[in-house]
Amino acid sequence: MTAQHIINSLEFARKKLEIHGTIENSQLLRARDLMSSHAGIIEWTLSGSVGLDGKSKLTLLIKGVAQMPCQRCLDSVSVDLNLKSEFILVRDESEIPSEDDEVDEYDYLVADAEMDVLALVEDEVLLTLPYAPKHSVEDCSIKSEQLETKAPNPFAALRDFKVVKK
Repeated sequence: MTAQHIINSLEFARKKLEIHGTIENSQLLRARDLMSSHAGIIEWTLSGSVGLDGKSKLTLLIKGVAQMPCQRCLDSVSVDLNLKSEFILVRDESEIPSEDDEVDEYDYLVADAEMDVLALVEDEVLLTLPYAPKHSVEDCSIKSEQLETKAPNPFAALRDFKVVKK
């Protein structure tokens, strides 16, 4: 990744700052192997805030498109990246609530004086990409007749052993 965006996450949230930028899909080093094409860009915006409860928060918006291989036909399928992630900043991992107490609308991040924003963007893209992307059946180059393979009946061989009573 060429341009570095390093922030002090707590200060960024307390001052209610906002930064935005773009990153080329080819610069997503950890996601590169998952994509069938590295063309395109991802737009991102990171904003900080302090909630009514006094907790520092970061909001990350990501928009873009990733091209991934369809698991049926291996042609490229477009995956829309349109996400909003909200993070509550904590001083250390001990402040992260247990999974039972955790609020689903927020994730937790350990505050960092030198947080790499582009690494956070790439983390969120990786979490959003589907494990096995596929075209819809209508759009896939593999036709639905080919998808419905008829496996032989495992009990067909037993028909020959059936005793016929006379």
